[in-house]
Amino acid sequence: MLKRTIVCGLLLLPLLVSAKVNLPPDEVVRVTSDKMQQTLSANKDMLKKNPDAIIGLVEEIVVPQFDFVRISAWVLGKHWRRATPVQRGRFVKEFRDMLLNTYASAILEYTDFEITIAPLRMKEGDRTVMVRSDIKQPGANVISLDYRMFNGKEGWKVIDILVDNVSLVANYRTSFGEEIDQNGLDALLDRLAKRNNEKGAKK
Repeated sequence: MLKRTIVCGLLLLPLLVSAKVNLPPDEVVRVTSDKMQQTLSANKDMLKKNPDAIIGLVEEIVVPQFDFVRISAWVLGKHWRRATPVQRGRFVKEFRDMLLNTYASAILEYTDFEITIAPLRMKEGDRTVMVRSDIKQPGANVISLDYRMFNGKEGWKVIDILVDNVSLVANYRTSFGEEIDQNGLDALLDRLAKRNNEKGAKK
């Protein structure tokens, strides 16, 4: 389930791109979805020949739309509060890179999709909202894909992804928490760094 959540949840990260930080969260998704679909379609052949090219697009379009520090703090929970500044910085980097590598390995399989965004339930002054959507692909079941977003100083940022009501943050919090309890935070950081380095070496 964790792997499916990671892959499905990352499929549409590029939808969350906005040149205007004052756009409401559902419009951030709505306005940019067509643009990303067109980009993937226009570059399909190129990406098949050079799939690593997607990394540059992700770095430019996706990364700025996520609050990786807030996500990392929630994923680590009590271990974040106990971690040193160096450990926190390492985790943010390695967790971010792990998600990007997962995305890069999956994106080419999901270039043909249709997104339906539900009406946004939001009150004035809300700083955290859920943007709910359904993803349809030819020959596949409809996937419920929801984005929890937080409105900070830089506008709306993604702080969690839910696939069929399964939280990416909660999944990692459980699996990483168990690993840290058994082997310590530094062991987790070393494992993530090794995995990311191996992924990078294959590119």
